[in-house]
Amino acid sequence: MLSAEPVQRGNRPRDGGTAGVEGAIKIQEIPPWPAQNRSHLYSGMLPVAPLIVHTALLARLVSPYPFVVGETLRYDAKLGYFPVGEATVSVTRMAKERGKQSFVFTMAGQGGPPGWRVRYDMTSWVGAGPFNSLRFHRRLEQGGKIDEHGYVILPDSARYREEGVPGDWAAPADPLDELAFLYYLRAAPLEVGQTYSLARYFKTGYNPIEVSVTGRETIAMPGGATTPCLALRVSARGTTMRVWLTDDTRRLPAQLEIPLPFGSVTLSLVSSISPGNSRSPSG
Repeated sequence: MLSAEPVQRGNRPRDGGTAGVEGAIKIQEIPPWPAQNRSHLYSGMLPVAPLIVHTALLARLVSPYPFVVGETLRYDAKLGYFPVGEATVSVTRMAKERGKQSFVFTMAGQGGPPGWRVRYDMTSWVGAGPFNSLRFHRRLEQGGKIDEHGYVILPDSARYREEGVPGDWAAPADPLDELAFLYYLRAAPLEVGQTYSLARYFKTGYNPIEVSVTGRETIAMPGGATTPCLALRVSARGTTMRVWLTDDTRRLPAQLEIPLPFGSVTLSLVSSISPGNSRSPSG
């Protein structure tokens, strides 16, 4: 069984100084996460914090999944009543990654309050079966500076490697990156009243995460309509965020609330497009 601490090569710890499973809009890392990570403002939002469960109930996802190639979700972000950004999340295509049929998920966004404006892009290659991350790329641009990382993730050997960095490090045997977690939650058989302790984030130092399904709530959508949703609380390293998934077969992430040092940011789904279907979340 792998330790919760990362394997170290050349006396360099790997998990303590890099961002974990980032939230949907990432306007800044939330204490008590390492201070050197706080420039990672808008990096990967929906995934929401590290969502990772190692239980029999959630160990394997069964296709068909509630998402298809071509699905595109668009979000607006607000700090209170003030717009602070936008993001787009897509199931871009299917591809072969190291010989395995894989989903390619992408996320792109920009925004932030004055003085924190950033742009971010994420791409995740995830096996269609089993649903494990195989490769992950993250790029963050802020204040003229670019922070870019690529990872090769090896479920068969429970290791991952950072491109351009010598050595490899311990990972779960069923790893997920931050963007893959968004889709993982959508497909998992979550039950109201249950709490799941997850340990699947590919950087083991950030595990485990707790996901509590607190109930069903109605979320107001643009145009005055409402949508019934499963309400989730996702806790990691002393920080809790909230996620609402539509209580239907698509399990769309309708809304997320992310606590940040300067206030709570709400990410709201404003449109969804999938093959043969183009509509607002309430349409």
